[in-house]
Amino acid sequence: MKKSTFVATALLVAVTTACSFQNSYEKKAQKVTEALIANDMTPVKDEIPPGALTRVQVAEYSTELSGYGKLKSVKEDPAGCPASMHCFDVQFENRLVREQMLVDDKGKIARFNFHAVDPGQATATPS
Repeated sequence: MKKSTFVATALLVAVTTACSFQNSYEKKAQKVTEALIANDMTPVKDEIPPGALTRVQVAEYSTELSGYGKLKSVKEDPAGCPASMHCFDVQFENRLVREQMLVDDKGKIARFNFHAVDPGQATATPS
């Protein structure tokens, strides 16, 4: 491999990695959001206690979230967030959603909820 090709490849990898950085809570929230959209909690079954969400709830959440368009980003935003919670601004193609996640002492999700943000609000506020 030519030196210039190697340098270009390394630079591309570095830029891609830097742009896609998420903290562990953002990654966890994104996985749950993607699972809800897909109406399949199997990918996060070890993250959420059994019985925390019913099949009916998952189906309803899937329908709601899917209606907002493509998932674009999940960013943690502590503004207005209760002390024990992790809050996220989740940008979809057509709507901003505010998610809240409580993580227990074992790193498992003890509570997870979301609500669509009024389009007129500049910053999401928790419910």
